[in-house]
Amino acid sequence: MVRRTVLACLLLATLSVLFPAQAMTPESWKLEWEIDLPEGYITTHPIIDNGSVYVRTSGFWTGEERPQVFAFSTGGEERWNRTSATTVQHDMSPLLLLSSGFGPCGSWPDLIAVGWADGTVEVLRADDGTSLWNRTSASQGWGITGAIAQDGDHLVVPTRTGMMRLCISNGEMDFEVELGLGWRNGILTTDDAFWQGDESGNIWKVSRNGTSSLIADLGGSIRHAPIQTSSGIFVHVQRGATSTIHLLNVTNGSTVTIHQGGASPAIPISNERYVVTGDSSFLSIFDCERNCSLVSEHPTTTNGELAWGSAQTVWYPVNQPNGNWAVTTITETGNITSTVNFSTPHDGYGTAAPSFGESRIAMGNDAGVLMMYVQQLTVTTDSQDYDWVPIIGAILLISTLSIGAYASSLNRNEWTWRLVMLVLLVSTLAITPDLSSRWSQSVIENSSTDGSDTWNETWPESWIDTQIVILEIDGEQQVVGGLNGYQTALDLTLAAADEASWEVNVESTELGSYVVSINGEEGSGWEYFLNGERAGQSSDRQTVSDSIILHWRLVRR
Repeated sequence: MVRRTVLACLLLATLSVLFPAQAMTPESWKLEWEIDLPEGYITTHPIIDNGSVYVRTSGFWTGEERPQVFAFSTGGEERWNRTSATTVQHDMSPLLLLSSGFGPCGSWPDLIAVGWADGTVEVLRADDGTSLWNRTSASQGWGITGAIAQDGDHLVVPTRTGMMRLCISNGEMDFEVELGLGWRNGILTTDDAFWQGDESGNIWKVSRNGTSSLIADLGGSIRHAPIQTSSGIFVHVQRGATSTIHLLNVTNGSTVTIHQGGASPAIPISNERYVVTGDSSFLSIFDCERNCSLVSEHPTTTNGELAWGSAQTVWYPVNQPNGNWAVTTITETGNITSTVNFSTPHDGYGTAAPSFGESRIAMGNDAGVLMMYVQQLTVTTDSQDYDWVPIIGAILLISTLSIGAYASSLNRNEWTWRLVMLVLLVSTLAITPDLSSRWSQSVIENSSTDGSDTWNETWPESWIDTQIVILEIDGEQQVVGGLNGYQTALDLTLAAADEASWEVNVESTELGSYVVSINGEEGSGWEYFLNGERAGQSSDRQTVSDSIILHWRLVRR
């Protein structure tokens, strides 16, 4: 018996030596191609389907740039693109693939549904990008930014001010209802109704005949589609520097707060049992089989989309200057077992989740780079890259188990267990991988400090080598100079506003903070320049030098 036990232990330990954890995975991901899409962020996940990849850009909110939708082959060849000529900002509604089908209101081929920030919902043919139909909705600052839902042969569209239900085949409207102002607030469809949150924290229920009811007022902002669970309707509410998670009882309309989270929540996802949330502090796993209790958390910063991968993995962008994508694995009981980084040649800010196809991953980031990865079999043969720590630990484990088995046969049990426990502790420490995260430094180049190209000779000489802000509305300019010590374009703008008594309205989004209006003027948006060069990111993330000319200009269509 002792011999058989020793042999079994030796076999298991030997297998761990020959096939350590790092080498057991036969698949790896290889970058096949990348495309730098012009003039825009990629803020929502691409779609991989039938040999095609569909992706949208948001536009840079400035100048003549406009958002676009592209179709590529999985080999990277562009098949078509479509531009919205009338929208300039916040194009963040995810694309929706509509497979061919039919229903009482008609039939349709494979389509792509697009919600534009000017309030237009448009349905494009997937094969060539031509428009099948479009319909407009209200726009206040922006229009459609939330996720469109398919409801049989209809679309349910979250508009800026409510929702509307449209026939897929021809765009005919069933109803349009006014609710609260929305931002990225998608729609939950159930058998009897549609559910939607708004920027005031209200939860609305709209029956299938278009009758609306205010069910709950949670305060804050609901910026995702409510999630139906067996425990109730799950919502993550943004509240400035914090967030709260609530469950709504659909029977009596009561709500309960189940958790307080960090700032700037991500868009949560769910499967049959678990709901996964993210924010600026944690990725969190909730077990909603009974009461949506918190199971486990992982410290990170993710503020956009999350996605389920294979084998109980969650993929998400780490929204930081040096951010990449991360992959968290959870057990059948919801506990986090590991989190690994998925780095690309274009790591940085990101809010778009990856998209998965057969042996492929499509990824896009805030820099507008679309990347396609393919899965391949790899065998580790380079001894310089081989990790010998697990082997040493396994050899130590073999020796321990062998000695322990022999000592046990001599009835020296107390001595045996002391030795086994000591060596197991040492070997565990040797085999356990290093799970600490490494923080790399990000060097962001400041704008040019020269400024001579835009210096105005009529300005006071005391403004030379200081920070200057220009506000331009319809050709009329106001200038504030002599400012010092401000680190970002937004901080500098607000300082100038305090001095000149400008009223600046700033909107906080997952991509950063954006100036919505100045002195009550919204137009089609505001663009800004640094020493005459158009900026390419949100003003709160744009660093400025000690000598800079920051120029804000109102855009009108």
